[in-house]
Amino acid sequence: MTSDPRWSPPPAPVRRALDRVSIVATALDVADADGLAAVSMPRLARELGTAPMSLYRHVPGKDALVDLLLDTALGAPPDLHGCGLRLGCEIWATALRDVLGEHPWAVGLLAGDRTAGPAECAWAEALLAHVVATGHPLHAAVEILHLVHGYVRGSAALAGDRLPTAADLERSGRAAELPVLARLLGGAVVRGPGGAEPLFESGLRRTLDAVEATL
Repeated sequence: MTSDPRWSPPPAPVRRALDRVSIVATALDVADADGLAAVSMPRLARELGTAPMSLYRHVPGKDALVDLLLDTALGAPPDLHGCGLRLGCEIWATALRDVLGEHPWAVGLLAGDRTAGPAECAWAEALLAHVVATGHPLHAAVEILHLVHGYVRGSAALAGDRLPTAADLERSGRAAELPVLARLLGGAVVRGPGGAEPLFESGLRRTLDAVEATL
Protein backbone atom coordinates (compact mmCIF):
# COMPACT_ATOMS: atom_id res chain seq x y z
CA MET A 1 0.00 0.00 0.00
CA THR A 2 1.47 3.34 -1.11
CA SER A 3 1.51 5.94 1.65
CA ASP A 4 -0.44 9.11 1.02
CA PRO A 5 1.95 12.13 1.14
CA ARG A 6 -0.79 14.14 2.83
CA TRP A 7 -0.37 12.08 5.98
CA SER A 8 3.42 12.00 5.97
CA PRO A 9 5.12 13.90 8.80
CA PRO A 10 6.41 17.34 7.78
CA PRO A 11 10.12 17.58 7.04
CA ALA A 12 12.31 18.67 9.90
CA PRO A 13 13.24 22.37 9.76
CA VAL A 14 16.63 23.06 8.23
CA ARG A 15 19.00 24.33 10.90
CA ARG A 16 21.80 26.70 9.99
CA ALA A 17 25.27 25.32 10.67
CA LEU A 18 26.34 26.60 14.05
CA ASP A 19 29.99 27.56 14.43
CA ARG A 20 32.01 30.54 15.54
CA VAL A 21 32.04 32.10 12.07
CA SER A 22 28.24 32.02 11.72
CA ILE A 23 27.74 33.34 15.26
CA VAL A 24 30.10 36.29 14.72
CA ALA A 25 28.62 37.03 11.30
CA THR A 26 25.12 37.13 12.79
CA ALA A 27 26.33 39.33 15.65
CA LEU A 28 27.87 41.69 13.10
CA ASP A 29 24.55 41.99 11.27
CA VAL A 30 22.75 42.74 14.54
CA ALA A 31 25.33 45.32 15.66
CA ASP A 32 25.29 47.11 12.31
CA ALA A 33 21.49 47.21 12.27
CA ASP A 34 20.66 47.95 15.91
CA GLY A 35 23.90 48.85 17.70
CA LEU A 36 26.23 46.94 19.98
CA ALA A 37 23.77 46.99 22.89
CA ALA A 38 21.41 44.82 20.85
CA VAL A 39 23.95 42.00 20.61
CA SER A 40 23.10 39.37 23.23
CA MET A 41 23.23 35.62 23.42
CA PRO A 42 19.40 35.28 23.50
CA ARG A 43 19.07 37.56 20.45
CA LEU A 44 21.69 35.61 18.52
CA ALA A 45 20.10 32.31 19.49
CA ARG A 46 16.79 33.50 18.07
CA GLU A 47 18.46 34.69 14.88
CA LEU A 48 20.28 31.38 14.47
CA GLY A 49 17.33 29.21 15.47
CA THR A 50 19.04 27.55 18.39
CA ALA A 51 19.20 27.60 22.18
CA PRO A 52 21.32 30.27 23.89
CA MET A 53 23.42 27.68 25.75
CA SER A 54 24.51 26.09 22.46
CA LEU A 55 26.34 29.30 21.56
CA TYR A 56 28.69 28.88 24.50
CA ARG A 57 30.22 25.80 22.91
CA HIS A 58 31.71 28.12 20.28
CA VAL A 59 32.09 31.48 22.06
CA PRO A 60 33.02 31.70 25.77
CA GLY A 61 30.78 34.69 26.50
CA LYS A 62 29.65 38.18 25.54
CA ASP A 63 33.05 39.82 26.13
CA ALA A 64 34.80 37.33 23.87
CA LEU A 65 32.08 37.78 21.26
CA VAL A 66 32.58 41.54 21.24
CA ASP A 67 36.34 41.07 20.77
CA LEU A 68 35.71 38.72 17.83
CA LEU A 69 33.14 41.13 16.45
CA LEU A 70 35.58 44.06 16.41
CA ASP A 71 38.33 41.91 14.91
CA THR A 72 36.02 40.82 12.10
CA ALA A 73 34.77 44.34 11.45
CA LEU A 74 38.28 45.79 11.20
CA GLY A 75 39.55 43.15 8.81
CA ALA A 76 42.96 43.57 7.18
CA PRO A 77 44.66 46.98 6.93
CA PRO A 78 45.44 48.50 3.53
CA ASP A 79 48.69 47.72 1.73
CA LEU A 80 50.98 50.76 2.05
CA HIS A 81 53.96 49.25 0.22
CA GLY A 82 55.68 51.74 -2.05
CA CYS A 83 53.77 54.81 -0.80
CA GLY A 84 55.43 57.95 0.42
CA LEU A 85 54.95 58.91 4.06
CA ARG A 86 52.02 61.27 3.54
CA LEU A 87 50.18 59.18 0.94
CA GLY A 88 50.48 56.06 3.09
CA CYS A 89 49.07 57.90 6.11
CA GLU A 90 46.19 59.21 3.98
CA ILE A 91 45.36 55.74 2.66
CA TRP A 92 45.53 54.21 6.16
CA ALA A 93 43.40 56.95 7.75
CA THR A 94 40.79 56.89 4.99
CA ALA A 95 40.52 53.09 5.13
CA LEU A 96 39.99 53.16 8.90
CA ARG A 97 37.44 55.97 8.53
CA ASP A 98 35.53 53.82 6.02
CA VAL A 99 35.51 50.83 8.42
CA LEU A 100 34.20 52.98 11.27
CA GLY A 101 31.62 54.56 8.99
CA GLU A 102 30.32 51.10 8.11
CA HIS A 103 30.41 49.91 11.74
CA PRO A 104 29.80 52.99 13.96
CA TRP A 105 29.49 50.86 17.11
CA ALA A 106 33.22 50.06 16.81
CA VAL A 107 34.29 53.66 17.56
CA GLY A 108 33.73 53.37 21.29
CA LEU A 109 35.53 50.03 21.46
CA LEU A 110 38.70 51.45 19.94
CA ALA A 111 38.85 54.04 22.70
CA GLY A 112 37.90 51.63 25.47
CA ASP A 113 39.95 49.86 28.12
CA ARG A 114 40.48 46.51 26.43
CA THR A 115 43.22 44.33 24.97
CA ALA A 116 43.76 44.83 21.24
CA GLY A 117 42.99 41.83 19.05
CA PRO A 118 44.94 40.51 16.03
CA ALA A 119 43.28 42.78 13.45
CA GLU A 120 43.72 45.90 15.57
CA CYS A 121 47.39 45.03 16.07
CA ALA A 122 47.77 44.48 12.32
CA TRP A 123 46.44 47.99 11.64
CA ALA A 124 48.91 49.47 14.12
CA GLU A 125 51.76 47.42 12.64
CA ALA A 126 50.89 48.58 9.12
CA LEU A 127 51.22 52.28 9.94
CA LEU A 128 54.21 51.89 12.25
CA ALA A 129 56.08 49.82 9.65
CA HIS A 130 55.18 52.32 6.95
CA VAL A 131 56.60 55.28 8.87
CA VAL A 132 59.77 53.38 9.76
CA ALA A 133 60.17 52.20 6.14
CA THR A 134 60.09 55.82 4.95
CA GLY A 135 63.17 56.54 7.03
CA HIS A 136 61.83 57.77 10.35
CA PRO A 137 62.61 56.47 13.86
CA LEU A 138 60.23 54.25 15.79
CA HIS A 139 59.43 56.92 18.38
CA ALA A 140 58.22 59.19 15.55
CA ALA A 141 56.14 56.33 14.15
CA VAL A 142 54.45 55.85 17.52
CA GLU A 143 53.62 59.57 17.73
CA ILE A 144 52.20 59.55 14.19
CA LEU A 145 50.10 56.46 14.92
CA HIS A 146 48.75 58.08 18.06
CA LEU A 147 47.94 61.34 16.27
CA VAL A 148 46.38 59.89 13.10
CA HIS A 149 44.47 57.14 14.89
CA GLY A 150 43.11 59.68 17.37
CA TYR A 151 42.04 62.02 14.58
CA VAL A 152 40.20 59.29 12.66
CA ARG A 153 38.51 57.96 15.80
CA GLY A 154 37.43 61.43 16.91
CA SER A 155 36.15 62.30 13.45
CA ALA A 156 34.14 59.07 13.32
CA ALA A 157 32.69 59.74 16.78
CA LEU A 158 31.57 63.23 15.76
CA ALA A 159 30.04 61.87 12.56
CA GLY A 160 28.00 59.40 14.60
CA ASP A 161 26.65 61.98 17.03
CA ARG A 162 23.49 63.91 16.19
CA LEU A 163 24.23 67.60 16.52
CA PRO A 164 21.39 69.79 17.80
CA THR A 165 19.62 71.98 15.28
CA ALA A 166 19.30 75.75 15.49
CA ALA A 167 15.69 75.22 16.58
CA ASP A 168 16.85 72.86 19.37
CA LEU A 169 19.23 75.54 20.61
CA GLU A 170 16.55 78.22 20.53
CA ARG A 171 14.13 76.03 22.48
CA SER A 172 16.80 75.40 25.11
CA GLY A 173 16.97 79.13 25.82
CA ARG A 174 20.78 79.08 25.60
CA ALA A 175 21.33 80.44 22.10
CA ALA A 176 22.59 83.76 23.50
CA GLU A 177 25.19 81.91 25.62
CA LEU A 178 26.46 79.94 22.61
CA PRO A 179 26.61 82.49 19.78
CA VAL A 180 29.24 80.74 17.66
CA LEU A 181 27.49 77.38 17.86
CA ALA A 182 24.22 79.13 17.00
CA ARG A 183 25.84 80.61 13.88
CA LEU A 184 27.19 77.19 12.89
CA LEU A 185 23.85 75.44 13.37
CA GLY A 186 22.14 78.26 11.52
CA GLY A 187 24.20 77.50 8.43
CA ALA A 188 26.95 80.10 8.76
CA VAL A 189 29.78 77.71 7.89
CA VAL A 190 32.96 79.50 6.94
CA ARG A 191 34.84 77.82 4.11
CA GLY A 192 38.55 78.29 3.77
CA PRO A 193 40.65 78.31 0.58
CA GLY A 194 39.55 75.60 -1.80
CA GLY A 195 35.85 75.96 -1.02
CA ALA A 196 33.86 72.87 -0.15
CA GLU A 197 36.60 70.45 0.92
CA PRO A 198 34.96 67.69 2.99
CA LEU A 199 35.54 68.12 6.71
CA PHE A 200 37.33 64.77 7.19
CA GLU A 201 39.78 65.47 4.35
CA SER A 202 40.35 69.02 5.56
CA GLY A 203 41.14 67.88 9.10
CA LEU A 204 43.37 65.05 7.87
CA ARG A 205 45.27 67.47 5.64
CA ARG A 206 45.93 69.77 8.59
CA THR A 207 46.94 66.80 10.76
CA LEU A 208 49.45 65.55 8.19
CA ASP A 209 50.73 69.09 7.60
CA ALA A 210 51.62 69.14 11.28
CA VAL A 211 53.26 65.71 11.03
CA GLU A 212 55.44 66.76 8.11
CA ALA A 213 56.35 70.06 9.74
CA THR A 214 57.45 68.26 12.90
CA LEU A 215 59.49 65.66 11.05
